[in-house]
Amino acid sequence: MGTSKEVLTIETPEYVGFQYVLAGLGSRATAFLLDTAIRLLFILVVFIVIILLSQWLPFLEPSGVLAGLSKNWIMAFGVIAYGFIDLGYFLFFEALWNGQTPGKRQQRLRVIRTDGAPIGWLGSAIRNILRAVDILGGVYPIGFVVMFMSHNSQRIGDYAAGTLVIVEKSGGVPKERTVPQDRQSEHREDIEANISTLSPKQYQVLRSFLQRREAMDQDHRQQLARLLAQRLLEIWEVSYKLDISYESFLEKVVESYEKIRRAL
Repeated sequence: MGTSKEVLTIETPEYVGFQYVLAGLGSRATAFLLDTAIRLLFILVVFIVIILLSQWLPFLEPSGVLAGLSKNWIMAFGVIAYGFIDLGYFLFFEALWNGQTPGKRQQRLRVIRTDGAPIGWLGSAIRNILRAVDILGGVYPIGFVVMFMSHNSQRIGDYAAGTLVIVEKSGGVPKERTVPQDRQSEHREDIEANISTLSPKQYQVLRSFLQRREAMDQDHRQQLARLLAQRLLEIWEVSYKLDISYESFLEKVVESYEKIRRAL
């Protein structure tokens, strides 16, 4: 794994290199401020609901027993809601949105593992629990210092979870063109005829690319998809030019391989 001018290159065990642009302090701080504003809005809504509920308690429970406890309820639910939103916001969004929160998505940032794989629930939990250490004092004093000194702009939570934050460049993936039915059959027949020759190592390379592509620089993503597809066609001795995107072709190959493997 090496870096140069904020560009990180991760080489997988299958010797396939994936390039990522590391996120800087500015974009990460902006994303955090956006997420903080959203979290505060969530907390405000929860407090408004709790306060309104406490005001309705005398009408819902005329004896007044519950109404007398309403202030304690507000404090208890307020603390629980704040803790759940403060920690759960980042944890759930990053785990469910493949390393992104609303703020990170707006800034085109994504959290990935240092091997390029998706972050997952455990990694998200570790990095966000340790956010409490990075944010001591309320303005990330420790986190900013550690990130500034880190070669890959990692804070303490990132080091512990084995994660880093990268930038997703704008630009879409080529859309699949409409393919005549006979050409679709030709693609499918060639894949089915040659899929048995696909080795587990080759399958892992293709699957690794498909899993990590969302976090990759778009230019490198398209180039790598083309190289992988063309290499596979050369091995299979198929000479025609694909009428579907290279990524779609790789998806069909992986899907066919997994279908056969499940049937065995």
